[in-house]
Amino acid sequence: MQAAATVAPAPQAFVGGGWGFVVRPRGRLGLGLAAMVGARNRNLAARGEALLSFVLDPFRRRGVAPYAAGGIAVVGDRVATNQYLVGTLGLAGKPGQRTGWFVEGGMGGGLRLAAGVTLRRRTR
Repeated sequence: MQAAATVAPAPQAFVGGGWGFVVRPRGRLGLGLAAMVGARNRNLAARGEALLSFVLDPFRRRGVAPYAAGGIAVVGDRVATNQYLVGTLGLAGKPGQRTGWFVEGGMGGGLRLAAGVTLRRRTR
């Protein structure tokens, strides 16, 4: 489970936060879903994402492990709903521990930045 803040400043700026989870069955690949609430063009908005991720060292207990993720996002407000392809690169802090953090940057409805904390169930 993770809590995150996400900013996608262009072309229609979305700023928000929410919850998500990643299922990573004992390997480097994971499937993540996230739901966020925020604002887009001064309207209440929601953003949902489904991302497939690849972590270089998912069992690292100290330090950081780089990862890449790609997938889709849907952003909607009272004016419009848009769909985007998402590609991101990030760093996961202590991915082999029960708690950690992440920061990432990429594209998905324009520039996309995200940061948050992660609670994990140990798989080893």
